[in-house]
Amino acid sequence: MAEYRGIDVSNWSGTIDWREVADSGIEAVIIQASEGTFYRDPYLQEFYDGARANNLKIGFYHFFNPGSSPTPVEQARYFVDTISGLHADIKLVLDLEQTGGLGNYELTNQAIEFLREVRRLSGLDVAVYTYTNFAQNNLYAGIGLEDYPLWIAQIDVNEPQANPIWGDKYAAWQYSDTGRVTGIDTNTDLDIFYDTIFLDDKKDIPGTRKEESKDRRVIYYRVEEGNTLSSIARRYGVSVKELERINGITNPNLIYPGEILKIYPKEKREERKSTRIKFYSTYIVKSGDTLSSIASKIHTTVDELVQLNDISNPNLIYPGEILKIPSVKRGPSKSVSNKQYIKTYTVRSGDTLYGIARRFNTTVEKLIELNGLSNPDLIYPGQVLKLESSGRVKDGEGFRDYYIVQKGDTLSKIAKRFNKTEDELLENNNILSGKEIYEGHVIRLN
Repeated sequence: MAEYRGIDVSNWSGTIDWREVADSGIEAVIIQASEGTFYRDPYLQEFYDGARANNLKIGFYHFFNPGSSPTPVEQARYFVDTISGLHADIKLVLDLEQTGGLGNYELTNQAIEFLREVRRLSGLDVAVYTYTNFAQNNLYAGIGLEDYPLWIAQIDVNEPQANPIWGDKYAAWQYSDTGRVTGIDTNTDLDIFYDTIFLDDKKDIPGTRKEESKDRRVIYYRVEEGNTLSSIARRYGVSVKELERINGITNPNLIYPGEILKIYPKEKREERKSTRIKFYSTYIVKSGDTLSSIASKIHTTVDELVQLNDISNPNLIYPGEILKIPSVKRGPSKSVSNKQYIKTYTVRSGDTLYGIARRFNTTVEKLIELNGLSNPDLIYPGQVLKLESSGRVKDGEGFRDYYIVQKGDTLSKIAKRFNKTEDELLENNNILSGKEIYEGHVIRLN
């Protein structure tokens, strides 16, 4: 059976150089399209255009929110509408990772109902994504889910374990969530796709899609607690109707903290050099921030931030706005970043801290301490939680140890804790002095 090198991506991947991805040997990509009936990935069109222009095989997935509302049929319609008019080479995928409080039988029935409706609406075949532990413990065998191809996730094993639904059969395998791919500046999910995950007949999803204008500046804004669609619209000088249209919002009174909105601000875009600046992380603008204070904090210049983020007015940034952050330059780049080396989890609808802790074999107490949570019952979709403060990962140069700077840390304390010298840490992290570390900074130890 033929194997294809693949990846799967979402908005957390940031801007991608798809030519570099294709040149690195990646042959196929599955892109997040939607979740529930409230979220459409703001990078969907950008990723689709880039992947298709570079001849990658393309697929799409929908993150499923089980329960009574929205119904499986409503979510299926939302998913197909989100990808209408696009071309698919890979079967349309249901991402099944949450129970929504349902029992195994009811959850499995809801998944089947979603898959049937997607196939009916799109005319395309469908598949299921889930992880091994979930398939072993949360799904019901023998009522039809086994009829759909499986894309299984199980990390750091030689091959996925069997489960009661599909046994040891699978059409695709996600084998890493910390992969490094040229052209993507964050950790990336790595996959092997087999023939049975690909479509073999009709490949165009019914409907039409209007391409985005290439000469309009785009801002990606993360919704904060207390935001309304009208207040966000006023900040950027756009209309609520425009935000609804761009982001596929059906209920303007229902937006969530952590949700990412795409915005076309009114000011004219300035002509800028097309040279691509590598970036290694992102920064969410906080109240009181200025571009100058951010540049000082992360050791870059206002001009570099302006160019990297295509900012027309450097005096006009807003809380919640997501900025790309360039690497610190100190000779040949060895810089590390939060997204590259911290093991994190993005909270999704229905998650609890207890459920996250159990899934990742940690404790609620550790998550509270690591993330500075004052109320463990108050987490929200889109929130990014750190799962560990230190550890070991494999990159292109071999295994590397890393540590996340905590409040009160100094370079000398870190060096002493890990039996290193300050000079070693300075060299490993491309920094000139211990003053250049800050809470949340990821320090490479070797």
